[in-house]
Amino acid sequence: MTKFDGTMDEMTGRGPSGLRTMRTSPILNEAMRYWNTLREGADLPRRTALDPRAMSHIIGHAMILDRVHNGAIRARLGGHVMNDLMGMDVRGLPVRAFFELRDRDRAVELVNQVFETPASLEMDLLSQSPTGALLTGRMLFLPLLDSAGAPTKALSVLVTDRVVSDPPRRFGITNATMVPLQTASMRAMPACRAAPASDLPEEMRPEETGAPAMRPSSVPWLRVVK
Repeated sequence: MTKFDGTMDEMTGRGPSGLRTMRTSPILNEAMRYWNTLREGADLPRRTALDPRAMSHIIGHAMILDRVHNGAIRARLGGHVMNDLMGMDVRGLPVRAFFELRDRDRAVELVNQVFETPASLEMDLLSQSPTGALLTGRMLFLPLLDSAGAPTKALSVLVTDRVVSDPPRRFGITNATMVPLQTASMRAMPACRAAPASDLPEEMRPEETGAPAMRPSSVPWLRVVK
């Protein structure tokens, strides 16, 4: 198996604007494959099933995230790439600390959906240093079950197009793809059938406007894959 050194130069290219973009990542692909091998049927993997020996190629790029009270999400463990990126030990850092100020609320909203839906999430990232040096990256989030069987943990893996030598680095989100996951518990839930409008009290019936009301998405750049 090929050993990955943390850089992705051979997997990047330049778009029409000349900006480096990350095309694919064998590290993220391996993380997804490993996560899938830990699933028991349609259930999510358990946090305790992760084996560092089986994650030797991705562990330096990985974090284990905890979702605590009020939806706060913190890094419980972090690999050396994550520590180098921030210029410090990332243990205990909130996930919002990895993002630029303008994208922090969006990042937290997206990552919370990883636990609530549950879903996998992949973000395309861009960082610019004070000197103007650009860094592109891609970050993957995969939900995990805690000891009580609740999705309060997640495996997160980050790759960048080069080794970071000017920490700390924080990222803006240029694209996000979320894939809802079908789990055994979701399949066991009975389907809910909406009552016909004619069966509802008059004051509860929807107005007949000829078209359903549309609510703008709070994250218009988010792409959901069904």
